Parts: sequence; structure tokens; C-alpha cells
Amino acid sequence: MARNILLLIGALVVGTAQGGEAERFFSERTKDFGTVPFGPVLVHHFKLTNTSNQTVYISGARVSCGCVAASVGANTLAPGASTYVTATMDTKRFVGPKEVIVYVSFSRPGGEVTLSVRANRNDSFSKSGETLTLGHVRKGAEGTGSLQVTMRNDPYFELKGAASSTDFVKANYKLIRRDRTEVVYEVSAMLLPGLDTGSWTTEILFASSNPSVPTIRVPVAVDVVAPITATPASVQFHAVKVGDTKEMSVVVKGDKPFKILDVKGGDGLITAVADGVESKQAHVVRLVFQPNSAGDMAKSITVVTDSGTEAQVIILVRGKGKSE
Repeated sequence: MARNILLLIGALVVGTAQGGEAERFFSERTKDFGTVPFGPVLVHHFKLTNTSNQTVYISGARVSCGCVAASVGANTLAPGASTYVTATMDTKRFVGPKEVIVYVSFSRPGGEVTLSVRANRNDSFSKSGETLTLGHVRKGAEGTGSLQVTMRNDPYFELKGAASSTDFVKANYKLIRRDRTEVVYEVSAMLLPGLDTGSWTTEILFASSNPSVPTIRVPVAVDVVAPITATPASVQFHAVKVGDTKEMSVVVKGDKPFKILDVKGGDGLITAVADGVESKQAHVVRLVFQPNSAGDMAKSITVVTDSGTEAQVIILVRGKGKSE
């Protein structure tokens, strides 16, 4: 469930919370879903991490309105451990702007931390999807995605600006249709190169001419993937007698056909051989370990391909030689 966040919205101190030390466990304390249509159930996970040197006990979570439900992933956290407070907001149970407070109680350390969940339900407004998903994008490449936003009962509705919460995502929009009953825009996001591999989320923001919907927030999600991967990426040869050999295989895959140009790094202890020189989407690399002395060994095998940027993949190899 863990995700990388390109932007954490600044935490808002709500009311007169007496959370004390526990407030510092939360990476954020406010979630604004922005303008939303009737129907969907909105979900947000507030991450908290025990940054103290003692075990933390969470008593539970309660809410100020029945349109939001809250649950705690784990009630006991060892030092350094993390969990989530999950808030679900039912848009069928309110209309207009709504802010709900989630109260998270701690028995150790004592106190209560408040979280804020907000949304503005506007039944004239809708989106073709809750999240603008860019899908799987190769590391170093660009990725694009779009969805449509519709405003009914305002023939003069306009989007007036687009902004992104991060330099890695460029936001844009264009008018698709305008008539007396509804106005439809396509809003889009382009992922720019630079992100490391992993799952990332952020938001793009659109300014509007409608005073009831001054800002449209669109979540963006993308999975940045390596163009070449090795499975397993780490190989362990358990005790092998000096002079004997043991073989293991690694599958090297790409998101499109490629050639293996070279395999290097064994330094004589590890022999690494690819299964051919032809271009294909998956190759098998055979690793042969032949220890010449007793003791532990660690090597990095580099598989060089013709796949352009990010064209190498590293296989970590560990082994142990044993005497008679």
C-alpha cells in the first residue's frame, strides 16, 4: 500500500487538539478532496510513524460526522513502525462544502490528534474518473493521461489555469464541448523524465470561473518501472565445496525486445553467460559459482543491453566457499 508522495499537503492544526507528542507521528493531518460529484466513496490514508523510542498504543478513531468512517490499521506500534488511519467519505451523505474531523486517541503517549477531511459536493460537476492514471511508464520516458470534467447548468463555465504540485508533472486542458446544458473539458497530465522507479501520487489543480467550484483538484498516479529487470535481482549460493560448481539462472526481462551485449563482473569466481545474441523480451542468464577458497564472496554482475538509457541491470551475487 505504500506510495511515494510527490507533494505532501501542509498539515493544518485543527481546533484545540491536545495530541502532544503524537501529533509528530503524522506526515499530514489534512486531506482536501476538492470539488466532487454525487456518488463516489472517497478514501484517504493518513500515515503515522512511531518516531519515539517507546511502544505506542492507539486507542481508536472517532469522527464528527457519519458521512465519514475512520479505521486504524494497527493499534500497537513498535519504535520505527508505521500504520495508517484510513478515512472514507461518502459523497451521498452530504451536499456542498463539508469538513469532518477525525479524532485519533492514544493511550501511550496520552492525548488525541485531530485530522481534517474536506470535500465540496457539487451535483452539477462530474469527472470521468476519480484519478488520472498514467499507468506504467518506463524510467526516463514521458507518460501522458487525461480525463474529462463536465459542468452542467453553467454554459459560461471556463477553466482558467492549470498548475501541478510538482515539477515532474505538467498539467494542461482543452475545451471539448460547450452547449446550453453542459460544458466539457479534457484535463491532462504529462509525466516528465526524472523520477526513480516506484509508485507515485500527486495532484494537478485547475482554476475555474464558477464561484462554487473555484478549484478542481485531480489526483494523478503513475508507476515508474525500470526498462530492464532481473528476477531474482539477488542470488545466494549457499556453502559450495572448494573446486565444485553450482549453477543458478536469472531471467532478465524488458518492456520490449532487446539484445544482451555483455555480461561482466564475475572476476573469475562467477561465470555469467547469456542464452543467446538475438533480440527478445526475456533472456536467461546462467550464473556458475566455483569457489577457489573457503569464505564469503559478494559480486555484482552487470548485464549490458542495447535498450538505450537505463540499459543496464545489476544482479547481486553472494556465495560461500567451504573446505573439505
